[in-house]
Amino acid sequence: EIYALDIKSTVTSRYAKTVVTSRLANKADEAREAVFEISLPKTAFISNFSMTIDNVTYFGEVKEKEKAEKEYKKAVSKGQSAGKVSATPKRENKFKVSVNVAAQSKVTFNLTYEELLQRRLGSYELVLSIRPQQVVRHLKIDVRIIETRDIVMLDNTYGSGELEGVEIARPSPNRAHIQYRPTDMEQMRMSPSGISGDFLVRYDVKRDLSVGDIQIVNGYFVHYFAPSGLPVVPKNIVFIIDKSGSMGGTKMRQTKQAMNTILKDLRDHDRFNVMPFSYSSTMWRPNEMVLATRENIESARTYVRRSINAGGGTNINQAIIDAADLLRRVTDDQPNSPRSASLIIFLTDGLPSVGESKPRNIMVNVKNAIREQVSLFCLGFGKDVDFPFLEKMALENRGLARRIYEDSDAALQLKGFYDEVATPLLFDVQMRYPENLVTDLTPVDFNTYFDGSELVVAGRLSNEVGRTLDVSVVGNTVDSQLTLEKEVNVTAPHKALLKYGILNRQAVGDFTQRLWAYLTIKHYLKQRLIATPEEKTNLTAKALELSLKYNFVTPLTSMIGETSEEEKEADGAADVPGGSASGSGGRGRPSSFGQTYSGSPVRQVDGDPHFIVDMPGLNATLCFDINGEAGDVLNLLRDHGLGTVVNARVVAAKRIPDGKQKLPTYFGELSIVVGSTRIYITPYKIVLQGRDPTHDLVIPWGKRSKLIRGPVDIDVRRRRMSIRHVGSGVEFMVLQHPVRADHPIKPDYLGFYVQNGKGLSKDVHGLIGNYHVIFRQFHYGTATLHVDDEPLEGGVKKARIYIKDRKVEVHEKERRNHLINRRVQCWLAPNNADQLIDGNWRDYLVPEMFTINNSQLADSAIL
Repeated sequence: EIYALDIKSTVTSRYAKTVVTSRLANKADEAREAVFEISLPKTAFISNFSMTIDNVTYFGEVKEKEKAEKEYKKAVSKGQSAGKVSATPKRENKFKVSVNVAAQSKVTFNLTYEELLQRRLGSYELVLSIRPQQVVRHLKIDVRIIETRDIVMLDNTYGSGELEGVEIARPSPNRAHIQYRPTDMEQMRMSPSGISGDFLVRYDVKRDLSVGDIQIVNGYFVHYFAPSGLPVVPKNIVFIIDKSGSMGGTKMRQTKQAMNTILKDLRDHDRFNVMPFSYSSTMWRPNEMVLATRENIESARTYVRRSINAGGGTNINQAIIDAADLLRRVTDDQPNSPRSASLIIFLTDGLPSVGESKPRNIMVNVKNAIREQVSLFCLGFGKDVDFPFLEKMALENRGLARRIYEDSDAALQLKGFYDEVATPLLFDVQMRYPENLVTDLTPVDFNTYFDGSELVVAGRLSNEVGRTLDVSVVGNTVDSQLTLEKEVNVTAPHKALLKYGILNRQAVGDFTQRLWAYLTIKHYLKQRLIATPEEKTNLTAKALELSLKYNFVTPLTSMIGETSEEEKEADGAADVPGGSASGSGGRGRPSSFGQTYSGSPVRQVDGDPHFIVDMPGLNATLCFDINGEAGDVLNLLRDHGLGTVVNARVVAAKRIPDGKQKLPTYFGELSIVVGSTRIYITPYKIVLQGRDPTHDLVIPWGKRSKLIRGPVDIDVRRRRMSIRHVGSGVEFMVLQHPVRADHPIKPDYLGFYVQNGKGLSKDVHGLIGNYHVIFRQFHYGTATLHVDDEPLEGGVKKARIYIKDRKVEVHEKERRNHLINRRVQCWLAPNNADQLIDGNWRDYLVPEMFTINNSQLADSAIL
């Protein structure tokens, strides 16, 4: 039973992120697998899946498809609750979520998908599928749209009509908020099984004749181009219609119905012909392209209605070659005619069965016939068509393919596709950027810009870019070449996004970077269709790498989520002050500092702010204390190059211990920023902050949770949390230290460790970041440690550190390393590490937990 369904969609400058939250209950006495078929837009990628069982959340992890399938089957065979998200093979707009639900259990699953809304027929369309197959007690739909330009058109439909009870608000000209909360009775009035259809939101933004919108954030950019006010380019168009035996009955009737309307919509400056084919092709007007006069259109409609009848085989090869030859002769014979765009619209429902029947040979023949002078649009009608073949052939010949589903609205599908390509405004469009300033571009050359559509390019800015970026668009109109140019202020688009509420400081890194990854993966997957075997292997590897990095479920990946078996290893990080702890620190964890060395020191702050830094290879471990006050916020690490900031808030002990003179302090809160990912940690909860508090994700301590947020891999195991940047390998570790409630002195507190700092940049700073620099100076011989022969009173060793022309007196001290649960010897720098760190410790105080000292840090993070 689904007792709650919540669908939230946020559209940020065309890029939509939708979260589906469904709550289910299994009332049976045995575990049962529930299978959900969730309809998604064909262009969407799932980016997150989680399920919550008994108040514990288990996060899905994107893996290579075959590996994910094996892990899911293994989990189900053991009776564990498990979920798998993968693309359904036959219907590209269907995704399957399989959940094995334990007896008498409730499960909440969250499914997130992302898509770039495509502009068609003058508007963007957000489609939300609502098909729970039952009346849902709590059903809510919430859509928020935020654009940089004013929204000039907005409507909402359900099925073929309007939906009562929808609330639409317009907080500002560039924003919209749509909500729908139907009651049980309202759902039952639609059908006995409740709502079953698509909730559609359409909108468009204000336009002009310009280079378009360029939005730049954190070194990534997206360029939207959809000009208005251009004259229509005449078109030369041949309609090729399959009339083989399989097209008989409903298919042929719907095709004729669609053609009847399409022909009426031709413009008087268009030239056209109709070519039915079976064993061979015939033409309505042999060997000529006729103007779309009223008389010619009526003649063609009569021909389609009376003379095209189903019967015979399917000679695809000859039909397309004949049409290409016709179009080429027309353009060659009329060199002084107005500029025009040449198109073939090819409709078939089956496989080649007559003449050349091998798809590979047909593709070669068609490409040689078209010679990059004609755009080929292939429509595959029904379930028996070889759609991949049509798709490859269209991609090789400046066009695209579309599947037409056998349904009552097939004629509308055909007419709808034609409407998208009916009005060319530009052809041979080139979007240009300085070669030395941009990298990793998605395709920048487009055959045709059709009215009502939009051209989109995304890419990355190189480190050489200055304050401005020259952008130009060149294309051919009906009578001339159009050139549009603009000098784009690299920082201004980002400021505009913040001004209009599209981004805030904590979400600033996600938008253009994820959109770039989305478009790049789409491009790689499309190019695989027409690539050589060697090229296909390379493209597959690139698409898989990006899919895994950005947590996208694509045709190459699946997302697996399961409840883990009870962890059997002892958790040495779970040291409870005032109590006891045992174990070696967990499976795969080091038994000493030296064993963890991988090119960088291990740094930690834990306990009564005890900072410990290992210097591998020098037999030296440094440590120091900071005597801050409760409420102080200290900057532990700041790395401009990596886009990372770690701050910590000081909390005080309950009282001064007997025999001591000062109140011990600890760290009670941590904030970690990695690019756009912001994490707030206390001894009681872990919060991944969203764009606003309603989008925060709370992760509990004590259970296994694993997820990827952007480029950050997060893994929570009982009382330890790993935060790893996938790109650089930098890894932080946070330890939770819960203290028994009756402990007289110590509060609950946190420990922070730099588990792997090898990927930190040379510009790293902060109380712990300092030591990355110090380590390098030791490593290259510019800092030295000299142990004195004479010890202090009591036999305590003393030494001197020479660094940056400073001498630091240190002495031997014993400190507990909670990561390995043992005491270690270190060289203690007294007086708040005076002379050891750069400046005074108070220089590292910051006003707030999420203060970023360098205001440009988040803007320049490359993650």
